[in-house]
Amino acid sequence: MMNLQDKTVFITGGGGGIGGGMARAFAERGARIVLADIDQGFAQEEAARLPEDVDVLTLTLDVRSLESWQAARVEAEARFGAVDVLCNNAGISTGFKPLLTISPEEFERVMAINVTGVYNGILTFAPQMVARGSGHIVNTSSMNGLSPFASFAAYSASKFAVLGLSDSLRDELAPAGVGVSTLFPGLTRSRMSEGDLSRISAGDPARAAAIEANMMDPLWLGRAVVRAVENDDPYIVTHPEYRDNLRERHERIIAAFGEPAQPDYRTGVTATR
Repeated sequence: MMNLQDKTVFITGGGGGIGGGMARAFAERGARIVLADIDQGFAQEEAARLPEDVDVLTLTLDVRSLESWQAARVEAEARFGAVDVLCNNAGISTGFKPLLTISPEEFERVMAINVTGVYNGILTFAPQMVARGSGHIVNTSSMNGLSPFASFAAYSASKFAVLGLSDSLRDELAPAGVGVSTLFPGLTRSRMSEGDLSRISAGDPARAAAIEANMMDPLWLGRAVVRAVENDDPYIVTHPEYRDNLRERHERIIAAFGEPAQPDYRTGVTATR
């Protein structure tokens, strides 16, 4: 079990609700916190919510840029030394928009932040974790990375990519003693969800009010993340109400497994696991 006392936790998207919830939860375990965000002012707001005795550093970080990551790593290590836990939490949404209405530039931006940003964080910190033989990485996917639905295609594509990357990375890094977990948030109070909510409210205020009333406090997501890091759990699911939809989807996928498409195909040997 990983002891988080005096460990350094680096959180991207640290100026948003889920990033702030993670920061407070790790601080409860005595960790030192680095809050990185594209807007350092937002990160500073979340840092101000932490208890006064928490050692916290705020940074400006553009997760799309490896140069920005390297500069952030240098600053974090100068303050705290090696980073023990990396939380790749930064992400954006397209809002509720059909895929055919999303421009190539918007699609590229979603992928750059939600997927390449995760890769850049791993590339920045994982080699040092492997060399030390310890560390943990948490990558934020979404329930939309398990159960996609109409009007969220681009976002779901990015979050499915995070899941595939994380599962593969967990297998790759386990022999080195480095853990990887994937977080699948549902409705949670955050800057991103509140932005989506404001767009819904303009056309359907009653629906927006119902959604807002069902948003989870991000501190509880943060505590779930902490437990997963301590126990090296692969998956973090915080909203069980999505279970039935996920089960139905997986049952449809399993049902598609039948006889080989080629009649004389030799089964029993795969190119995967």
